[in-house]
Amino acid sequence: MFKLNPKRTFTYPVAVTVFDGDKEISGNFTGEFRVVPNTELMSPENKDKRLLDLVLVGVDGIEVPGDDGNPLKGDALLDALKADPAVSTALINAYQESITKKNRPRT
Repeated sequence: MFKLNPKRTFTYPVAVTVFDGDKEISGNFTGEFRVVPNTELMSPENKDKRLLDLVLVGVDGIEVPGDDGNPLKGDALLDALKADPAVSTALINAYQESITKKNRPRT
């Protein structure tokens, strides 16, 4: 019998490209995501929340300096990544790809 863990998380690679001045910089890091039930995603209490606020649990392999020059950690790091347009788009793409890719039939 297949048993489904409704409170599961998973990691997935995130590829991102950002522009810094006239330079294009590409890199990879790992995102940790929470599987959110569709009922929770569609809940009226979550209508004003961003997808990443609901699914992003953590990251590894990326560093963002804070105002003091030291690397951000924890929620401050996640907030900085969610605020950056290029990185947040890459995180959303990785999450959506991971959900669809894992459920494609293998041929």
